[in-house]
Amino acid sequence: MGKVTTSQISESRLMPQNPDAHIDYPVTKDNTEHVDNERELLSAQMSESRSISKNPYAFLNETEGYRSKFSNMTHKTQRFSHSQIEIQANKLLKELWLKREQMWGWAPSDPTIVIDPAKGLELLGFSITYEEDLGSYYSDRGNVKIAGVINGKTRSVHVSRQFPQSTLCFTAAHELGHAVLHDTSTSIHRDKPLNGEILSREQIELEADKFATFFLMPAKLVKSRFVEIFGTESFSLTEDTAFALSCSSLMEVKKKHKTLRHISRLLAGTKSYGGRNLYSLADQFRVSVEAMAIRLEELDLIEKPAHRS
Repeated sequence: MGKVTTSQISESRLMPQNPDAHIDYPVTKDNTEHVDNERELLSAQMSESRSISKNPYAFLNETEGYRSKFSNMTHKTQRFSHSQIEIQANKLLKELWLKREQMWGWAPSDPTIVIDPAKGLELLGFSITYEEDLGSYYSDRGNVKIAGVINGKTRSVHVSRQFPQSTLCFTAAHELGHAVLHDTSTSIHRDKPLNGEILSREQIELEADKFATFFLMPAKLVKSRFVEIFGTESFSLTEDTAFALSCSSLMEVKKKHKTLRHISRLLAGTKSYGGRNLYSLADQFRVSVEAMAIRLEELDLIEKPAHRS
């Protein structure tokens, strides 16, 4: 099987047919009509703007920085729905995309490159430092290693290097969520290792976790990459897809992957499909296989396996 080159992978990520694939509009039962109206307005604005500047994000106001957009908001003390958190994460991603040449020194064409918590913190005026060790604290679960610290007074974030890269990335995105959503100006906040696999119980920690999920794995971009690999937004195990995944029969695959989570992990981590070598979804978005598997289920991209009666 031939090895896929970096240039081939980069080319496949350009998505020339859909330059707006990673713009997300979260829809819930209580905001469907509002979102539909907003989509129509944004669609008209985008068409007009792109015809002038060929910039897929030209409808966003480049003169208004992300920090100024939220500097006067009172959201720092309120609680948020998942839809509201997703909107905030997407706004930050859009701002990073608009400012990518300024912040990276070049203009990445692959939208996954701008999914960078460190750059998000930089845009908000925070510094981020990766430390060898941040110590530990005692909780009801015993001694817990500190993975991340955010200090609003010094506008700084520190992340411990003592964990896998996916944990470092999710922890940094979690701290970014605190910076966007919560008041960090009066205290130093410490966090345990986070990778998106187990959600926190406290409300503000849950909100920061959800922000990290939405920021690192934006819905439209995950769906687009999923379709690029598997050719569908509703994957089901059949004789053909089982063979494409593992060169095995449907029965053999089902024996090894009996539940929805088993199948989700398989799709999140696979590095080949249909005879093609590829970067796994987990690798593309720099998250753990488990975190990506959970996200694929949240987005209803995989059909639940039928249970035998």
